[in-house]
Amino acid sequence: MAKVTGRLVEVFPSIQGEGLQVGVMQLFIRFAGCNLACRHCDTVHLREAGATFPLQPWPGHRPRPLPNPVGVDELVAALEEAYPLDDFHSISMTGGEPLGQPAFLLRLVRRLQEKRRAVFIETNGTLPDPVPELVPYVSYWSVDLKLSKGWGLPGTILGKHRRFLAALPPEKTYLKLVIDANDDPEDVCRHLGDGRFRAFPLVIQPLATAQSTLMDWDSFSILEWMRLLRPFFREVRWIPQVHKLLRIP
Repeated sequence: MAKVTGRLVEVFPSIQGEGLQVGVMQLFIRFAGCNLACRHCDTVHLREAGATFPLQPWPGHRPRPLPNPVGVDELVAALEEAYPLDDFHSISMTGGEPLGQPAFLLRLVRRLQEKRRAVFIETNGTLPDPVPELVPYVSYWSVDLKLSKGWGLPGTILGKHRRFLAALPPEKTYLKLVIDANDDPEDVCRHLGDGRFRAFPLVIQPLATAQSTLMDWDSFSILEWMRLLRPFFREVRWIPQVHKLLRIP
């Protein structure tokens, strides 16, 4: 069997700052590359893979570089040496876009499941083809809905979201809708009328590059967004990016 390798940007420990698992301790594996070019992307400067990538240190340890591209065996061995994996809620595949490297991602999540590690995937929800093979090995899915005009993406993206979600178990998945204060909730709702998202919980995440931009939102606008979106999802929550408020990775 040919060796499968992946291109990574970094590995780092932190808390999950978004969505339904907010506040849990995770180990993040950041994949290089993305199939989209979203306006307001907060990781655009982290998309390219260098000749090496760092394992950001656990307290008491030194940073350690690994070569790119990296194999699954080398990566998992390095993670076990560098981090107390039993202490993490889960291991998060983030990016970039993890599903942009499907062979490496599948091999990695299989290996982590063999070692009884829970896997969390953060994805833009537009690359549906690898999903059926991944589902048995993934404990948590965080799927972006790119419906805000602020992303500057084409309208065809909604069809990709529908295909992506058709293969996912709702009990292991939540959807994340990033919006800014200039978005029109009724315009967003017009894309949701076919009922295909009703089995999933939704997290509304205000676009906020700093604490000051959260001040664009008042209680009336927050509640109005939640009221209008509630009929289209199993439940709706409003959760800002906690890690940005704390100024941590």
